[in-house]
Amino acid sequence: MILNRCNFFSKTLCNHVDVDVLIPSVPDNDCIGASLEDIYSKKTWPVLYLIHGALDDHTMWLRHTNIERYAEEAGIAVVMPSGQNGFYTNAKYGLDYFDFVTKELPLFIQYQFPVSAKPEDTYIAGPSMGGYGATKCALRCPGQYAAFADLSGAVDPGELEPKMIAMGFGFFRYDLIFGGSDKVKGTEDDLYKLAKGLKDAPVKPQAHVYCGLEDTANYGMNKRLADDLRESGFDVSFTDGHGLHDWVYWDSCIADFLKKVKASRESR
Repeated sequence: MILNRCNFFSKTLCNHVDVDVLIPSVPDNDCIGASLEDIYSKKTWPVLYLIHGALDDHTMWLRHTNIERYAEEAGIAVVMPSGQNGFYTNAKYGLDYFDFVTKELPLFIQYQFPVSAKPEDTYIAGPSMGGYGATKCALRCPGQYAAFADLSGAVDPGELEPKMIAMGFGFFRYDLIFGGSDKVKGTEDDLYKLAKGLKDAPVKPQAHVYCGLEDTANYGMNKRLADDLRESGFDVSFTDGHGLHDWVYWDSCIADFLKKVKASRESR
């Protein structure tokens, strides 16, 4: 894999943003017997937009998981941007992270790197806050992604905020992002409403929802989301088993998701 570390000025965010990008290449050992033409032949790759959770940044996937190896095995490019603690939302009082992830970032990546712009070659995933973001991107732009993965997602901010405060995590500014966590229900930021609203949509991305049984703060809301997606006609997989709200669990989840992506692509 080729690791690219990018920093560019985002017109949407009006500041510079960091993005790590993995591009498949001929594996090191295979380069010995390959020609330069074989190594540097032009190819367009499918792409996974892999976003992070709260308190993290663009480096977390490379630091805490084997994403590079998983992506190489799956033959897929991976884009890992920084999104701060903004819930990948066009904030009421703040930055437009939803527009950045769904509009500007793909344009930047397609302009700079050999990745496909086709929806059938495009995927999005994330853990915790990133699970909320990946799901919202896929549900609000259902024709843009072939599949998405919600890994222990913070998919219901209204339910989650009192739990987070009780655990001593009162740092989220739901008031600045949503106008208050109690203002999410029934809006375009409500994932359950979005899921139900796509019941008659002609195009739906595959949905992969993961949450560990020991993740008591998030398990119920993710199970409910998977049920709502299934009722709306989505092709859904729900995976639980033992797991906490941590990188050990998410490493296993992203490995499983990319295996499913590879199998789905090979069956076409």
